Amino acid sequence: MRGAGPGSGVGGQGERHLHRPARPGAGARPGSGPVLNNGASGFGSRRVVAASVGHFVHDVFTAFLPPLMPLLIAKFSLNMVQAGLLSVFLSLVFFLNPLLGILADRRDLRYAFIAAPALVGVCMGLMGAMPSYYLVCALLLVAGAGSAVYHTLGPVVITRASGRLVGRGMSYFFTGGELARTLGPLAAVGAVAWLGFEHLWPMLLLGLATSAYLLLVFKDTNTALGAGSGRDPESLRVVWRALKAVMLPLVGLVFTRSFVLWTLMIYTPTYLVSRGHSVSFGGTGLAVMEMAGVAGAFLGGLASDRWGRRPVLLALLLVSPLLMLAFNYSSGWLLWPVLVVLGLSVFSSSPVLLAMVQDHAAGRRGAANGLYMGMGFAVSSLVLVLVGWLVDLVGFRAAFNISAVMGLLSVPFALRLPAQAPAAPTAP
Repeated sequence: MRGAGPGSGVGGQGERHLHRPARPGAGARPGSGPVLNNGASGFGSRRVVAASVGHFVHDVFTAFLPPLMPLLIAKFSLNMVQAGLLSVFLSLVFFLNPLLGILADRRDLRYAFIAAPALVGVCMGLMGAMPSYYLVCALLLVAGAGSAVYHTLGPVVITRASGRLVGRGMSYFFTGGELARTLGPLAAVGAVAWLGFEHLWPMLLLGLATSAYLLLVFKDTNTALGAGSGRDPESLRVVWRALKAVMLPLVGLVFTRSFVLWTLMIYTPTYLVSRGHSVSFGGTGLAVMEMAGVAGAFLGGLASDRWGRRPVLLALLLVSPLLMLAFNYSSGWLLWPVLVVLGLSVFSSSPVLLAMVQDHAAGRRGAANGLYMGMGFAVSSLVLVLVGWLVDLVGFRAAFNISAVMGLLSVPFALRLPAQAPAAPTAP
């Protein structure tokens, strides 16, 4: 994508488009609120920043799970399969994301989007106080519902507010998420040291405050596709047929890539603890990798706007598994620079993939994002259980080696992705 042209700056024409009410007959009901649409080129910085801040706070809380997993394992005497299932419960509701995406195209879900950080904050803040493994699973399931809503609607909000600069908008959004996953592990281990594992509930106030901020920004904004698009939302079957050329290769790509991405995100702290380090060291190691991922997430989307989605994606998918192998055999001071370059490469591909999905979505952005997110979390849940089983069977080092090799298999799937998005359909 190239520059947005006149009116793309902060507070320019794009910002005025964002507040313009829908015209009668354009798909919005009278009184339904302004349409979240920035026109062809405008970049609506206020809403992009607000959605990214919400993503940051939301992911701070979901990032609590990996560094606190050793404490949950010790508290409830869990094996690695049971520990991996905790992440599955956190993402289980994402199986419904395709339906949620269809609903997001048909109905205004602004208040569900606004409430998500508060819901996730409450659940994660109470996790340490739960007296049983099953209650922790139940809390994670509820938190996952809020997470599914935010991750389905967030990219749609970002895309419509970004105008023609979707890569830039996705970079802001994913930078918020990656920064959260950098600070989240540090916040978790710091909160445990300060408050105690079973007394983390004051942390939930941050989630409540963030939802209050989102309410101020989005309370008058209609997020439904039908508001102002001039097109009726389509059925899931129609959406799948329209997106099949990009979604079929993505199934294989996301499955193989998940062996690198999710193994590192979920199991790195526990792996480092198993190598004789402390829980704080494990959380810090994940935080360093995620901190590098902040730069990677920001630069990945910008690079794909300039050099194209597929070339950037191919380079990242090739380099990341090789760096994972390097991490597996690093120790001492060398561990830290390897974690930095690993985080820089692994997390750069996330905004590129989501921008590619949105490029092909045209007027079905909510459904497309729901399909992608639902498929992604379905396969990642399977991968987490498989990797947990491998760790119990052959140990961490061998399981990480197998995951890196699986990650290399994502390259052939990336080669089958369309080189460019089709022309957007015109409104009737």
